[in-house]
Amino acid sequence: MFDTINGLPVHALVVHAVVVLLPLMSIVTVAVALRPVWRRYAPAVVVLNAAVLVAAYVAKESGERLQGRLQQFDPTVAQDHSQKGALVPYVALGVLVAAVLVWLTSRSARFVPIAVVVAVVAGATGIGWTYVVGESGARAVWEQPIANTKPAVAH
Repeated sequence: MFDTINGLPVHALVVHAVVVLLPLMSIVTVAVALRPVWRRYAPAVVVLNAAVLVAAYVAKESGERLQGRLQQFDPTVAQDHSQKGALVPYVALGVLVAAVLVWLTSRSARFVPIAVVVAVVAGATGIGWTYVVGESGARAVWEQPIANTKPAVAH
């Protein structure tokens, strides 16, 4: 299930959804927490964050399958990326929990400051960790091929 689709690695297909949606939903979660009038959208934000969590889990699992295939040729392939990527579903879960907290506190001003702080911390973590993991993945895929080639000459 997490290995390939039509001969292509599932990881390469799904990881881009996480790279786009986790930072985007991190920003949306913070925005909904900060703007009282937008809190009416909190239930939709929770549902979308749950979808991001599922995508993050699929990216992690499919990445492990891809790494297993590639380790046949290079036992050290993408180890740094794999270790960092294993945490992405937990980061997505943190953003989801923040969204739920924003939703639950949207009717009572008493706990809103706590929800805002949790949302800001989770959102910043979602954006930052997506960058860290994505950068390590790009290095795992592209660093050696680029280092072993010369720039093309423009005509």
